[in-house]
Amino acid sequence: MAENYLYRPPYPAEVYDVLLELMRGHPRIILDAGCGTGKITLGLIDHLDRADAVDPSDAMLRVARSSSAAAGAKIRWIHASIEDAPFDPPYGLIVAASSIHWMDLDRTLPRFADALAEGATLAVLDGDAPVDAPWEREETAFMIDFIAAREGRHPTWWKTVRERFAEPVLMHPGFERHGHRITAPMSFTQSIADYLRCQHSRATWSEDHLGAKASEEFDAAMTAILKRYARDGRLTFDVQTRIEWGRVKGL
Repeated sequence: MAENYLYRPPYPAEVYDVLLELMRGHPRIILDAGCGTGKITLGLIDHLDRADAVDPSDAMLRVARSSSAAAGAKIRWIHASIEDAPFDPPYGLIVAASSIHWMDLDRTLPRFADALAEGATLAVLDGDAPVDAPWEREETAFMIDFIAAREGRHPTWWKTVRERFAEPVLMHPGFERHGHRITAPMSFTQSIADYLRCQHSRATWSEDHLGAKASEEFDAAMTAILKRYARDGRLTFDVQTRIEWGRVKGL
């Protein structure tokens, strides 16, 4: 699953521009909370004095460290849960990219409040998947039916990326939202095979979760859908990201 993260689309450059602007006037030090394979840290590191990148998955961190940009002394890769990780504040920005929903917020947000420099913010991100892709309706119908066949009922939690963008990423009494932005569409192209590997990087469709037989069935059905929209075996779609930021309240 960790290696499949490499097949997720990159964040639009606008994401990094927004994050750097949020750091203006604060220490050029970030805490990347739930860093995964390091996409945010590695995309910002040339503009930072240092970064603490925390993830509970050793496999994710191994992939992150394998990047040529990861070898510098400015990055401290920390294998720990964010609830217990050793921090080295003050941070000019804390970022949680597609990871905040995995955290115990009642424990984590007070830690963030203590670790942030005065006036610095928490930024949370959602979105590194196709938005309004031509195959979205067929894909969604298939995925919902696939889950229902495995679990015996249709998922009530399902939302498209566009529907998720219409809602806040983080709602908690310990977070006061100051603003948000949805980036402009960024076109991305990848093969059907890589698109499927990207899907297997997501918890619902991971090969460990599905098992070998169901993974093969998933890939075959998805390929039948996607090949009707591919050109020379490649898919082209738009990617957008929702960024929201605000103040974290202490205890």
